[in-house]
Amino acid sequence: MALTSLTDRRNGRSPLRILSLDKTSLTWRDAGSDSDPGIASDIGLDDIRQVRLSVEMAGQASQVVCRVTDRTGNEIAFGSMRCTGAGQWEANARDFREFLVALHLALENRPGPVRYIEGSSVKFLATMTSIGGVLTIIGAAAFTKLFLIDENAIGLVLIPAVALGVWMMRLFWPRAPKLYDPATYTSPPESEEPSTTMTGSSDMAGNEGSVTPR
Repeated sequence: MALTSLTDRRNGRSPLRILSLDKTSLTWRDAGSDSDPGIASDIGLDDIRQVRLSVEMAGQASQVVCRVTDRTGNEIAFGSMRCTGAGQWEANARDFREFLVALHLALENRPGPVRYIEGSSVKFLATMTSIGGVLTIIGAAAFTKLFLIDENAIGLVLIPAVALGVWMMRLFWPRAPKLYDPATYTSPPESEEPSTTMTGSSDMAGNEGSVTPR
């Protein structure tokens, strides 16, 4: 019997998935009709070796994403926002946090060594930094040509593009992931106020390297 469940969709091309957690495994399946429940896959809790929390983009907003990896490299991801269509997302923070807490509690006394880390992978950060660098170079070159050389005022419209590229480079500059204390999600909350982990998307986006509340 499932301890808890979560409905999630990572992007517009992926199917709607239902994740469920029981005493022995984390299971996910594509959402379907009652007669066709969809294909199911699972990761045994004893096989989980890494739980990664990171901030990722969700349209024009940002979200916290949890990626669970087992000892063979299989991975399942779910987040605090759910895609509802091309470029459209809806908040799912309350259900996400409940599922995240249940997952940490289920892993609390497991024999296998689990690495709890926060921050995006170096590959992802390097890719986003490169995109920001290309945007900065192209924008700066076009600005120089149009505004400084040709003295065309239209070059001023490229300043936001340069600023965006610099912002992306600063935000996603590659950094080593940090370990976090899983007790953050297994200890009773100090108050009934919403957790800062799941609120303030703009704040999280500005502090990409840290997801868990300090």
